[in-house]
Amino acid sequence: MDSTVIKTERLSKFYGSEKALDNVSIEINKGEIIGIVGPNGSGKSTLINILLGLRKPSSGNFTILGSTSPDTIQSQIGVVMDQSCFYLRVSAKANLVISAKTKGVGEERVEELLKLVGLDHTGAKRFQDFSYGMRKRLEIADALLTDPELIIMDEPTNGLDPQGIIFVRNLIRQFKEEGKTVIIASHYMEELEKLCTGIIFLKDGAVALQDTTENLLRDHFSIEKAFTSTIY
Repeated sequence: MDSTVIKTERLSKFYGSEKALDNVSIEINKGEIIGIVGPNGSGKSTLINILLGLRKPSSGNFTILGSTSPDTIQSQIGVVMDQSCFYLRVSAKANLVISAKTKGVGEERVEELLKLVGLDHTGAKRFQDFSYGMRKRLEIADALLTDPELIIMDEPTNGLDPQGIIFVRNLIRQFKEEGKTVIIASHYMEELEKLCTGIIFLKDGAVALQDTTENLLRDHFSIEKAFTSTIY
């Protein structure tokens, strides 16, 4: 059985004369936790948007979970992008039930996920009254409704208190134990060093380096030093 979850071949994206992605070729396998790191404007968001089917590449091709059309496998992809679309005046459970219905998921799964993310005791508290950390937990629960094989997270620990950071770290490690594949786009290299099995450095829309975390730490002692020597 093919273990490749994502494969891109010479993927490029232009916005007018501006090149946002430049011949990006990467391969990510089942069970990996991959960090995508790069300066602002390096192409991280463009790459993720193409993989999610939100943008079309100008050239090149890719497969995600064996498909060339992300639209056909949306239930197999969970996304935590800090762009929540929850109703402000209803509870965590009510929001999740609404989302579950649109995805064909039963209320039993909702209860399971509320417990997993620690929101099962919030009662009638409305989303608009949630702390940032509580909102992040609900976003994660929403992303997991369909029990996806692939989880894509943008800055998952940004703005969280220490308890929230530990919670997200442990959850990502649990995903790996379950055989899920996780992609994390982040500027927090120390955090990626703790979690990721591999790292992709992007610069000016191109892959500057893709390697295992183990190799990068062996050669550079830290992800930050590896990034600095590769990008600058």
